[in-house]
Amino acid sequence: MGQILIAYHGCDATVRDSLVARRKNPLPSSNSYDWLYDGMYFFEGDSARALKLATASSTRPQHKLTRNPIATPAVVGAIIEIDRLFDLTTQSGIENFSSAAEIMVKAYEVDGEDPPKNKPSFEGDTENLHRAFDREVCKMVHALRRHANTEAIALAAQISQSLGLNVSGSPMLTTAQMKLLEEATLQIVNTAPFQASRGAFEQGKQVDPSSAIFDDTHLQLAVHDLSCIKGWFLCPGDKLLTPDEYSAAEDAMNAAKVQRTAQKPRKRAP
Repeated sequence: MGQILIAYHGCDATVRDSLVARRKNPLPSSNSYDWLYDGMYFFEGDSARALKLATASSTRPQHKLTRNPIATPAVVGAIIEIDRLFDLTTQSGIENFSSAAEIMVKAYEVDGEDPPKNKPSFEGDTENLHRAFDREVCKMVHALRRHANTEAIALAAQISQSLGLNVSGSPMLTTAQMKLLEEATLQIVNTAPFQASRGAFEQGKQVDPSSAIFDDTHLQLAVHDLSCIKGWFLCPGDKLLTPDEYSAAEDAMNAAKVQRTAQKPRKRAP
């Protein structure tokens, strides 16, 4: 059993109700600004921050803060079980990220290109929310992990074959041979693809000019393996929409989608 995390997803009320009622399956996000790479994004342990994002997406549709528009801001809670977490809040995660960044930058240099850069997502964005560099590095982290896992599987197969384990009447193994096979098997487990990524996201305004705390800072979680999401729940005090309320919210959502489609492409800040 992996670690159990409680996290919150800011979304439209129609999406919340559909997930809780199991009328809709979760969908991963794959945007150029998804800094922890592809997956479904959550605020870990912070429903208030999730609602803040949903509200901002609804009131500032021109900034396209979420993959889909939000007309009726809401939050859905999720119970997530994760065995393999790429954790950028730990030293090992940061070291992993740093190594991948070096490899990624060199790869771009070999191709004679500049690597992606973190940049403003819209005019007036001072936080560089479009974190293309970080996304590309996280993509490399996952690619390196998959490569290591492929090599581990190949090595274990090679060892098994050399020990005659792939034929009937396999020989008795010595202690040394059993240890060798055990280590090869363990390496497969230790390099299995990450199911989710976690990162600390410093954001917002300083709570005081003398403080190093910013008021929108949060822990973000990107779930890559959606089977890790074991259940959905409503936040305390929330209720599912009535059929009439759901119909009205659905109409508002459709209108928001039409409005977004009609918008000109978002103009990036230089």
